[in-house]
Amino acid sequence: MRPEDLAESVRVVLGHSPAFPGKRLFVDIIANPKAGGFKRKNFAGRRRLELEALTAAASSLPARHEPVLVRLHLTERCGHASAIAQRVIENSESDGDDDSMHLIFTAGGDGTSLETAERLLHVPEEKRNRFGILRLPFGTGNDGSEGRDLMTSLGRFLGLLRLERRAALRVTPAQDGGKPPLVAFNIASIGMDAYIADRTNKLKSVFPGDSYKFWVNMATLLYKSAYKVLPMKLRAWKSSGECVFDETRERLFVAMGASGNRQYGSNKRILPGEENVITVSQTSLFRMLLVKGPIEKGKHEGVREVKHFSASRIEIGYSGSIPLQCDGEVEILAGCDFPLSIELIPDSYNVIVPA
Repeated sequence: MRPEDLAESVRVVLGHSPAFPGKRLFVDIIANPKAGGFKRKNFAGRRRLELEALTAAASSLPARHEPVLVRLHLTERCGHASAIAQRVIENSESDGDDDSMHLIFTAGGDGTSLETAERLLHVPEEKRNRFGILRLPFGTGNDGSEGRDLMTSLGRFLGLLRLERRAALRVTPAQDGGKPPLVAFNIASIGMDAYIADRTNKLKSVFPGDSYKFWVNMATLLYKSAYKVLPMKLRAWKSSGECVFDETRERLFVAMGASGNRQYGSNKRILPGEENVITVSQTSLFRMLLVKGPIEKGKHEGVREVKHFSASRIEIGYSGSIPLQCDGEVEILAGCDFPLSIELIPDSYNVIVPA
């Protein structure tokens, strides 16, 4: 399947869409042509069948009265989606009045989505409602997309839509380490799950596909030899400033979501409830083998190593080397990068959602 096939189907669907009535739509698709949804036979086959069903359903609707302009941009390297998104935003034809709207679709993996959405955070507040993002599931994981199939994501254009403000996460290492702040739109975490993401990314570069589950099993055996597990100080606060957690102990990982009810690692329910923070304490190899299944499936009740709570900001203190992941993109932190803070940035960007 080619990105050009996706762009042509988007033109058909939006050409009959009742969404955003009375508005001219400027649509830019930022696609990674090497993503699994284009290159891997099983993924691409499903996406093609979904597009065929969507275009057939859209063609049965009345033609849209307002014009729709669809443009396709192909990424060529890491960081290219960010550069494309910045150029699209700067040259937007949408004037911000009631007669036009600018929509940005991503068609790639979580990296493409992350780079594109990050650019929207820098749009001035007075211009922010001119732009909305829709992340289509063309990766192998698609944890950050608006649905795991095109019927759910692109299919929402068969009905009425609106823009909904969403929160993001700002991840700030200590200044002494020299690392710049990072952002995440799904989940940011440190420890074992970041190690799994790192191993998955490295294997994917050699053998394309979804090896997350394989590395969940391998990390149970290998993580403690790759990274020494040291005492970690974890503090958390509500938006009111109330401290809701303050504890120091050895931890396997800490993860914070932009909200609760979040998943990653190809649909692993790491935040299955309303709470947006999880911490898993160090335990024996036997206990790790015993509880990794329930944790992976979001069945955390009764697992004594697991704690959940809600917070607007957390601060982590640590003295050693440990991996950090933001929506699947991994950095290795050193002791000089701590304390590390992760905080919610409310109402950061607009996502296209059903009305």
